[in-house]
Amino acid sequence: MGFDNFNRSEKEPTNKRISRIHDDCEESCNNKNIHQGVQVPQEPLGTGLPGFAYIYDTTAQPGIPNNGSVTFNTNGNITPAGFVTHVPGTAPIIINQTGIYLITYEVFVTGGPNAFALFNGDNQIAGSNYGDNSGNLENGQVITTLNSSDVLTLRNIHPNPTALLNLVIPDILVISASIVILRLA
Repeated sequence: MGFDNFNRSEKEPTNKRISRIHDDCEESCNNKNIHQGVQVPQEPLGTGLPGFAYIYDTTAQPGIPNNGSVTFNTNGNITPAGFVTHVPGTAPIIINQTGIYLITYEVFVTGGPNAFALFNGDNQIAGSNYGDNSGNLENGQVITTLNSSDVLTLRNIHPNPTALLNLVIPDILVISASIVILRLA
């Protein structure tokens, strides 16, 4: 019996009608197959994201040429261990798990117009290209599907060389480039 079928003129005692309604509600609330909505995979509580990585650079990078890659000298938190592979001081980041990823990046550019994009091997990742004409802090982001063994790089896509800074006045060291990789599914 559902609420739509409830008949106030039924002659059985009120407590029996309430009990039937309660039992029907319990069955509906506990049966996950009654409603045909979008099916979402059930994950155990507390599993969180399947993996994440924070990789960054603390050096100045003068004159990154067109199609040149940004290097990263420091591996921050990479969880779980082996989620991605990156050798500090190099550009390529190897993806070790197939999935859907949210990738964000930031570069501290010195002067003039600039443009950067993420690449999977030799292919620019659609929607990852960002730039501006002022030459300051540049941010980019994209959600994309990556496969195990894909090689991710961040590249200068502006026709002119672009320099990254690691210092602000008065002599305060800052991050020149960073990338965050989150596996969503």
